[in-house]
Amino acid sequence: MKIRIANLSDSKAIQKLNSIELHYDYPLEDTTKKLELILSLDWQIIYVAEIDGQVAGYVQAHKYIGTFGDLFVNIMGLAVSKDFQGNGVGKALMFAAENWAQEIGAEGVRLNSGSERTEAHKFYEKIGYDKAKTQAKFQKIF
Repeated sequence: MKIRIANLSDSKAIQKLNSIELHYDYPLEDTTKKLELILSLDWQIIYVAEIDGQVAGYVQAHKYIGTFGDLFVNIMGLAVSKDFQGNGVGKALMFAAENWAQEIGAEGVRLNSGSERTEAHKFYEKIGYDKAKTQAKFQKIF
């Protein structure tokens, strides 16, 4: 397994992972545009796990800072193909994000995970994450 920073040619694989594993149906063209933007930003990073030339999963992380606390890294998304789950791919991706967090001087890593994603919660706890709080999500769509 090779962990590397994503590149634009990973767009189709990332879109497929988002659709199949995370159930986010977002068009490939838009995924490609967003990936291009994200790759140009110094406060975000996307790592992919590659096995035998195939993208097996990805993690997206960004700097998270407010006026109320120290710098953290926020995990925006983690997806691993069902074909590769249980083989250390998710753990390796999270380890890469954690290393990046330490390199940039972050206090730690945080993430939100939907209440229905109970298997993901078990995974995060298994790799050392503590459930910090329960919260509701609010949004206004324009």
